[in-house]
Amino acid sequence: MLRIIVIFIVITVFFSCNNFDNRKNISKVKALVDNFRKQVSPDARDLIFDTNVIYEQEKFVLKGVTDLPVIKEKLFKFLKTKGYDVVDSLNVLPEQKFKKYLGITRLSVVNLRAKPRHTSELVTQSLMGMPLLIFEEKNGFYHVKTPENYYAWIAAAGVILMDSVRLANWLKLPKIIITKHCGKVYDSSNQNACTLSDFVLNDVFGFVQIQDNYAQVAYPDGRTGYIKNDSYLTLRDYKEKYLHATNEDITDAAVHYSGIPYLWGGTSTKALDCSGFVKNVYAQFGYNLPRDASQQVKIGKKILITDDFSDLQAGDLLFFGVNKNAVEKITHVALHLSNGRMIHATGEVKIESLNKNDADFNSDRYKTFLQARRIIGYVERDFVSYYTPQCPMLKFVK
Repeated sequence: MLRIIVIFIVITVFFSCNNFDNRKNISKVKALVDNFRKQVSPDARDLIFDTNVIYEQEKFVLKGVTDLPVIKEKLFKFLKTKGYDVVDSLNVLPEQKFKKYLGITRLSVVNLRAKPRHTSELVTQSLMGMPLLIFEEKNGFYHVKTPENYYAWIAAAGVILMDSVRLANWLKLPKIIITKHCGKVYDSSNQNACTLSDFVLNDVFGFVQIQDNYAQVAYPDGRTGYIKNDSYLTLRDYKEKYLHATNEDITDAAVHYSGIPYLWGGTSTKALDCSGFVKNVYAQFGYNLPRDASQQVKIGKKILITDDFSDLQAGDLLFFGVNKNAVEKITHVALHLSNGRMIHATGEVKIESLNKNDADFNSDRYKTFLQARRIIGYVERDFVSYYTPQCPMLKFVK
């Protein structure tokens, strides 16, 4: 009996030690994977990289998804150099069924969320006609990437999927871009017309024909409607009008947003957050800026900040946040008007000042002012091409 007890204790200790070693090694592999991800992409928003390491059938298995096959290949080589022969169960997106499709937003504004559920955080929005790369589907949501390389989940009801043939036909169709902050699309071109939908600034429709004081337009999903002629420009006229846009043109447009309410994740003229406001204003002039303030601070030319703000120009981006141990964390962005005055989305879009002599001086923003960046002359414009046969996303559709 004593011998049996001893054997049992030995076996128990052996497996306990073995399990402890496995748990310890799993932690090491997870740490290696996490460090690798941080090295190849310090900003987690720049790629899909959702992984988990498990111990299964006496082997380490790496599960999850990524959208970059080259990253996957480098990762497993990296793990091998560290002495870990890990089983590959890491799937590369998009899923097979989505490799031949591009998504096109079919409503005036569609919410994009952090997770595939309606209760998840609103992180950004997509406007009518915007192309989206589709990676996977869960719970009635598509995992997508926007033209500014932003990843999020969009309700399937807000998107129409197009294969290469349908997409080519859509992109060949002449386009109009909405130039009014808001308005309606009607079912006919007469006074008794009923509303089909709304529209917002920077929405893009297909152009069919002029009919009286209206343009007949096409939605991405095949519907047609009518928009008043003073609400839009053709893409050709749009490019010509804004080709030589000045800093003052930017700020003149920005001032017209005054009073629009703040919405975390908002990027339309219905409601906006701080970076959504900046992004939408610059989109009017053909600029496809990054989504978040902490991403926008990485582009353009850094401008010297002086006490009298003399080096700042109209339209410069002003960034705010905290500086801890020489590391900046950007949490807010505004547009500079002149002499330290700025317009930004905070509560609603409004004008305030960083100049202590002004009545609308904002002391909190003054204390947290960290950087200024210039866009015009230092950032290329590529907004219109996403709605034409030259759409950069076409290379991903098979």
